Amino acid sequence: MKTVIVVAHVNYDRVWTLAGPLASGARLSYLKREVRLGGGGFNAGSQLLDLGNTVRIVTNLRADDYGQSAQKTLNAMGFDTCHVTMLDGETQFAEILLEPDGERTILTRGGWREPLTLPASLVGDAAYVNALFLDDNVLATLRSLPLVVSELPIREATPRPADVVTCSKGDLPGETLPAVWERARLVCGDRLHNLVITDGPRPISIYDGATCQHIQPPQLATLRDTIGAGDCFTGFLINGLMNRVDLKSAAAEACRLTSAWLRRKNDV
Repeated sequence: MKTVIVVAHVNYDRVWTLAGPLASGARLSYLKREVRLGGGGFNAGSQLLDLGNTVRIVTNLRADDYGQSAQKTLNAMGFDTCHVTMLDGETQFAEILLEPDGERTILTRGGWREPLTLPASLVGDAAYVNALFLDDNVLATLRSLPLVVSELPIREATPRPADVVTCSKGDLPGETLPAVWERARLVCGDRLHNLVITDGPRPISIYDGATCQHIQPPQLATLRDTIGAGDCFTGFLINGLMNRVDLKSAAAEACRLTSAWLRRKNDV
């Protein structure tokens, strides 16, 4: 059994299932609205738990009813929540607009600069980072671990050591692989070895700063709901890397497991 330290947010997502595609200036209608737990910490951590790992979650929650309920759910699922920080204030939802073809648009409140914190450094086998701001104890933890996988921040963020950086091509429209690599190097420094870029149902790119390899995910019919697929992919990827599978093989297996997860999620 491996121990993964997940330094990432746990959100409440308010998902609006739209009757038609988004269009600027249009009057839109929706078919349903539901609230569910989400965020990189929840989605990736859930898959790591299901694969038999110990998951220590480092995140901030609000001390209102929603935050308390989230912590109870995490505990019930088996997360180690000893390093969840409860803060005063009201839980803010992430608003997700879900189009009929599965495309999603995420609205979150800007201007938040609350770091994820630890009272002391932790030990483990690997870490997943999906947060903008980190305190010194979190950074000390990351420096001590043999494997760190970080989501690429697309806004100002605390520099952090990472061996592998993941991101979605949709978050970086028009940017070339070398440009994304340089962006990742600015955040993660010389420890960075590989960049893994997902692109929905299209091939995944693995780039080491010089050469690129591609992996074609299994083909699926149009899916109604792909929310969380990228985070789940990263959880599966980390599991493979912790078990000393090479990156290309780990990414291929993560594609297979993510496709299976999407089929279950969409009942196809």
